[in-house]
Amino acid sequence: MSDFIELPVLQDEESKTELINKACIGRIYPDPQNTRRSIVELNYQSINDAPVHLEVELPYENLRTLFL
Repeated sequence: MSDFIELPVLQDEESKTELINKACIGRIYPDPQNTRRSIVELNYQSINDAPVHLEVELPYENLRTLFL
């Protein structure tokens, strides 16, 4: 089993593939405004103590199957 996963993360309206450590992923849930995207919440916080969320260009069900 791989410890990292490549995800297409949306940044500034551009999709960029990022390598994410699976151990850092907290929750995943569907984007309420777009069915073709999901939100990935990481287990660590940013400098200003806000949770870190990544907008991923994968539907929730597709992303969920990557972790099963």
